[in-house]
Amino acid sequence: MKVLEVFGEPISNGGQESFVINLLSHMNLENIEVDLMTPYYCDNMYYKKTVEDFGGKIVALGLEFSPGKNRFNINKYVDMFLKENKYDVVHIHSGSISILCILAYYAKKNGVKKVITHSHCAIENINMKNRILRIAGNFVMRKNVDFYCACSLVAGEAKYMPHIVKNEMIILNNGVDLKKFEINQKVRKNIRMKYNIEENTFVIGHVGRFSYQKNHEYLIKIFNELLKIEKNAKLMLIGSGELEEEIKIYVEKLSIVNKVIFCGNVNNVHEYLQAMDIFLLPSRFEGLPIVGVEAQAAGLPIIVSDNVSNELSIGKSIEYLPLSESVQPWIEGILKYKEAERYNNAAALEEKGYDVDKTAAKVREIYFS
Repeated sequence: MKVLEVFGEPISNGGQESFVINLLSHMNLENIEVDLMTPYYCDNMYYKKTVEDFGGKIVALGLEFSPGKNRFNINKYVDMFLKENKYDVVHIHSGSISILCILAYYAKKNGVKKVITHSHCAIENINMKNRILRIAGNFVMRKNVDFYCACSLVAGEAKYMPHIVKNEMIILNNGVDLKKFEINQKVRKNIRMKYNIEENTFVIGHVGRFSYQKNHEYLIKIFNELLKIEKNAKLMLIGSGELEEEIKIYVEKLSIVNKVIFCGNVNNVHEYLQAMDIFLLPSRFEGLPIVGVEAQAAGLPIIVSDNVSNELSIGKSIEYLPLSESVQPWIEGILKYKEAERYNNAAALEEKGYDVDKTAAKVREIYFS
């Protein structure tokens, strides 16, 4: 069986790519050949090598990536690729209705037997524009999609019509390798030494693309206020993205450059989580963020915005707060966990289906059904 994992975004260090690489690393790949494709670019050489080790390849068509703009520039190139490269299964990963529709249409047009759409993201507001897009998308999907998947209920509701969500949608949990995230003091010490962080320094962490969705400016605002109370604190930011320079300028403006660590993209997030003391996710919207699952697997207390799906509430260590004008509730929440011990959430995660082996087995079953 030939399977193509297609992304509606570049293959970099985002949650979707992490999910797929993690999935394939734990899937029984007997009788399966897997390739990855993006209409845009791939700048993650670790993922490229990993896929090659599976016996597959990553294909990047090299088109311009313009978030929020018209995506129809990919049509003829995707059509040509799928015409020249035959697959039995095409599994489409995206947070965009238009991308799911475009890729599903060209996959079915070029003879793909099984087309799977997979929504990885919710939206900020389900407004009239979104409702119209969903209705229009439904006409395309109905003719071309065989399985509708999502990482969470809200991610599905943002992309699919209500009757699909209710009767057909499959939720694929963002499972993680629980053993990788077990508490490890040696790893914690090594990462902290790498960034000259003293053991008694209180480290607030975040993992995510520097984008509107992830709301880094609010995170910096929280941290800046926290420093007025807790001076021995640092903020560790993992990721890159289109707003990274803007956030760096904001940090300089607040004169807290020596307190904020920009780590860039890393492929060992599980190790960086060991170095943190608390994890924040003040996103404007989310599906079910895999980093939120990973932070809980690492035993970190986490505070997330109330825009994040309550399906993320898996372990003992999560709190939801609003993105209000005042960040005081966030400050109080953070300080409450300052002396907290790490939690062992492994049993809860496994019980609720967030073990990657279970997710991988479920996806393989869909491919062969």
